[in-house]
Amino acid sequence: MAQRPEPEPIAVRHPPGAARGRYWRLPNSAAALARMGPWLTGRDRTLARRHRLPRRRQAFLLATALLRYALAEHLGTGRRALPLQRRSQRRPRIRAMRWAEQLSLSVAHTDQWVLAGLLPGGRRLGLDLEAATRSISPAVARRLPWPQGALQPSLLQGWTLVEAALKADGRGIPALAQLRLVGADGGGWRFRCGDWLLRGAAIPGLSGHPRPVAAIAIADQHFPKVASTP
Repeated sequence: MAQRPEPEPIAVRHPPGAARGRYWRLPNSAAALARMGPWLTGRDRTLARRHRLPRRRQAFLLATALLRYALAEHLGTGRRALPLQRRSQRRPRIRAMRWAEQLSLSVAHTDQWVLAGLLPGGRRLGLDLEAATRSISPAVARRLPWPQGALQPSLLQGWTLVEAALKADGRGIPALAQLRLVGADGGGWRFRCGDWLLRGAAIPGLSGHPRPVAAIAIADQHFPKVASTP
């Protein structure tokens, strides 16, 4: 009998502050869903039905289960003690915090993999994962913040960095018009989006044929609003 997939930890060292988090992956497969079923609630399964495509429903359920697994590993608690709030189109969060530390959560998935991560310390976390076969349209490419002629990542890697940064910002695609590239940052990139400074980097080492492309971003500094003068 084939062994069911187990959650696999991923080591993430960049950008600065990323190593404090914990990151996991699972195959986006029926076998993985069977393995992670005990981590799901009836409400999770009800929410998953809002996704019309079976593969999307499966990814939603796996990401939710993987988040609960990551939380239990980090906090040293059982499944029933995790007050995770999960909505179909919004970033996951902890509904009621009985622990002293603040945790930011993020998930991402393709047809091949599901990623989940948590970051302590009050900073915001964003993860993105794209299939290597995904094409980026010229309209989307024009909206990426790297100026022409400047050192920049590949088109797909650039998009994953932008998506991760927008997730860390918390507003998603509506904030894309405010995203500005600040500069390179020790193997990664710095962005400014509204009141947040975001640091992003590629996540290397994911397997697959073709290999998927992933990125992480951390919103690690809040810019205070300056009061206008009369």
